[in-house]
Amino acid sequence: MKFVWLFVAAMIVMNAVHADEVYSGGGWATLHRDAANRKLAPEAVLFPEYHSWHMLAGATVLTAPTMSPDGQTLYVASGRARGHSNLHAFSLTGDLIWQSEPWETAEEGVDACAVLSSPIVDVAGDIYLGDCNQLYAFRPDGVIKWVVPLPPPREGDWVAAEGFPVNAFTTAVFTADGDVLGVTNFGDVMVVDRASGEVLNRPWRLPGLLPPASDTAPLPADMFAGGMLDPSCRDWAWQLLLGGNMRSANTPAVALEIGGRVFVAATSVNAGQGALYALDLQTDAVGVVDIQLGFATDMGPGSGSSPALSLSAEMVYVSDEDGLFYAVNARSGEIAWQVQTRVGAAAAAVGADGTIYALQIQAPALVTISPEGDIRWESDLDELARKTLPSSWLLGDPIAVGNGNPTVLKDSVVVPVLYGYEISLGKPILLPVISTLVAIDLETGEGLCNVLTLRDDSAGVTAVLPDGTIINSLAAMSSSAMSELAPFVNWLLPDDYRLIAPLGGVQVSMPVLVSE
Repeated sequence: MKFVWLFVAAMIVMNAVHADEVYSGGGWATLHRDAANRKLAPEAVLFPEYHSWHMLAGATVLTAPTMSPDGQTLYVASGRARGHSNLHAFSLTGDLIWQSEPWETAEEGVDACAVLSSPIVDVAGDIYLGDCNQLYAFRPDGVIKWVVPLPPPREGDWVAAEGFPVNAFTTAVFTADGDVLGVTNFGDVMVVDRASGEVLNRPWRLPGLLPPASDTAPLPADMFAGGMLDPSCRDWAWQLLLGGNMRSANTPAVALEIGGRVFVAATSVNAGQGALYALDLQTDAVGVVDIQLGFATDMGPGSGSSPALSLSAEMVYVSDEDGLFYAVNARSGEIAWQVQTRVGAAAAAVGADGTIYALQIQAPALVTISPEGDIRWESDLDELARKTLPSSWLLGDPIAVGNGNPTVLKDSVVVPVLYGYEISLGKPILLPVISTLVAIDLETGEGLCNVLTLRDDSAGVTAVLPDGTIINSLAAMSSSAMSELAPFVNWLLPDDYRLIAPLGGVQVSMPVLVSE
């Protein structure tokens, strides 16, 4: 028998006017795959066997790598300190093709705030990525196309890193006209001409209040330590992940079907609340883009939920930190329905039949909701957990915890999962032992199988290409947070199991075809 590697076929792309045609056709062009943030790969299926390799060890990767138009080059952002590069181009077989120049100052090179943005790729193969205070455009060969400054923090904005200007995008988007749009941490909206780098709009900021720091959980002392993330950015990254100290902490969605309306979750003008904002873009006779507020719909606390659009783009799906999940009319802003879940302020996925899939916190990993707002199922991974790890006389039965956003395929929904054991130190704490990507039945929520083993915890979005190639960012959040305790905890674990060791980076897994 011989093994044949399945590679991505070259994809045909055309010059385009609208954003859906501006994005690279390489299979995964932005954080949530497309302008609607659906994380739907309808042509992709799972394979029985994969060959995996790893790149960028020692660097925390928090967002999904993205693909060139021919599907052969992936782009990934990291967040390492001065003297390091933070935009990297790799072949799908793991060879480094190029990387940005090591950064030294806020004005020189892609700095550490790039870690919470996915590079977005256009039809020509150009790459667009924001850092703490600048937006970069690169040619496919790594040559800088242009650089423009982002709006600076204003008086009263949180100082994320002393002596360093931070007001970053959380992944930019392409507008219906093919321009680059981003919303900064403090709510500044900027529209940039994709060809020239010219800023097209007048200064415009979302009206929400600046929230206090999130106290949901303290930043663990060892999380992202050891050079995996610039130490000066640790607090900023943690607050952004928790939705504290900033007006906006998510990636906008663009509804091309209704005129290119842009949706972003941020803080409300009412204290302690979040809001879904609809933004309309109008270009005048001299090319200036006028940003108009279409609506602002209040919801519960939190601004970290990236909006996802229904298949028709008539509904916007978003969640708050209290677990309420909302469907908001994309035209009027009226709440069509809301349902109580245990979803955090994360990003939902939308299946080919309109079903919504969302990650839950301290609960079954996934919940699915019908387009009408009815809960269909919560995932059941108990049997998979028992097959993966043994029970312990000291720690009890193993558990499975969702560890990243779901991606919907043709034949299943996949989600990163941590298997481990739970202890209580005033609150439940997971001891992470094995990191996997799990396939879940679309109809029942039953865990089907562990698709592949991940070398570290993910905490991110799983990119699945049309040919079935799977790309996982490895955040090393849980593994680094627990690393100080590992010498004391490992002896508690059954057999020869150990806590996951922090590694970070990116794992690429290609399907293996078996032929006679």
